[in-house]
Amino acid sequence: MPRRVAFHTLGCPKNAVDSETLATLLRGAGYECGGPLHRADVLVVNTCGFLDDAKIESVETLLGAAQWKRAKRGRRVFVMGCLTQRDGREIASEIPELDGVFGIGEWTRMLLALGADPVAECGASVTGLSALANPGSAYLRISDGCSHECAFCSIPQMRGLYRSEPLAILVGEAERLAAGGVKEIILIGQETTSYGADLYRRRALPELCRRIGEIEGIAWIRILYAHPPSVSIRLLRDLAEIPKLVPYLDYPIEHASDKILKAMNRRTTAARMKSAISAFRAARPGVCVRSTALVGFPGETDEDFETLYRFAEDVRFERLGVFVYSPQEATAGFALGDPVEEGIALDRLDRLMTLQKRICREHHQALVGRTLPVLVERASRGISWGRTTWDAPEIDGRVRLTGEAHPGALIAARIERAHAYQLDAIPVPGRSDIGE
Repeated sequence: MPRRVAFHTLGCPKNAVDSETLATLLRGAGYECGGPLHRADVLVVNTCGFLDDAKIESVETLLGAAQWKRAKRGRRVFVMGCLTQRDGREIASEIPELDGVFGIGEWTRMLLALGADPVAECGASVTGLSALANPGSAYLRISDGCSHECAFCSIPQMRGLYRSEPLAILVGEAERLAAGGVKEIILIGQETTSYGADLYRRRALPELCRRIGEIEGIAWIRILYAHPPSVSIRLLRDLAEIPKLVPYLDYPIEHASDKILKAMNRRTTAARMKSAISAFRAARPGVCVRSTALVGFPGETDEDFETLYRFAEDVRFERLGVFVYSPQEATAGFALGDPVEEGIALDRLDRLMTLQKRICREHHQALVGRTLPVLVERASRGISWGRTTWDAPEIDGRVRLTGEAHPGALIAARIERAHAYQLDAIPVPGRSDIGE
């Protein structure tokens, strides 16, 4: 029976939580999870199907996994995740080397396929709510699914309708993570700002953050995926008062033309979003506002793009990611016809990212000479790498530190040089006042 399992997880942190859930169940059955791929008997690929690029990456990874399987007798490959939730039959047909194709959360079927006892192992100590992001930080999934119907997004078809996790269970999981040395809790969900509306008939995100902030050892709380239509100014002001909540707002606008926002079914306007951003900046000085934008949506004219460009120029996001729209079957956007010609969309992406790179460099330049808290993630050969409160794992910038520091440590560092997506710094020994 195969006992060594390797994981290859694609996509967002929610997939990382799903992979960790399966790994925990398998460890309870005596399996070895992790380690180098060449030592593994089994490879589990957790797929993403959000955009065309993600689908292509998932399929290419599966083809590579099939090749890995053929290189040594007895190896097995299983696949799970968002892409297989929607297109599992097609994938199983096109890649016959796969030993099992599963959707989201099919733990019993997967355990059976791997030879584990699902009756025994599903009772193991596993919450299915968290996964380590890096040393010192962990993702905590506070909800799953989405009840919004954005015209470009197929997540509701893959992950179902919005559902929150009970507050007490989340606080208990945060306590367990803190006891294991985690200093930063990153709250994730398909859209976190509706947390509690289904369970408690109220927006309970501030209450959850306050409860987690009372846990000894937790220094930072970070919120990802704040859905603009669900973000009221009152909610932002309530959040801004929570001391351990880092000055960071992940607020994906997607566009700033009211015509395109309506076509996207975003249920907000550019004016409302700008007011919300201004309110949070006023309530929490020094905040980093991170956003994403889609270019090339069906019907986007040059004028619509210029509106988006001017919005980004005016708001001056500290962080901004830009993507080219890709049609998704079974979404409202798919019925709108062909998107903007690819070459035009790519030109718009390049122009917007050129603007953003300049803005990022200017924001970073203003930090030179300041001493900031940095969460260290790795160290090697006299150099360490970490993140400020302005940076989420994997998606934002990083800090290069002269000298080795312990991964997982929260230290003070003085910023010496600034680049568009990186800060160079030196540790400041003896500083303890490194919180916000």
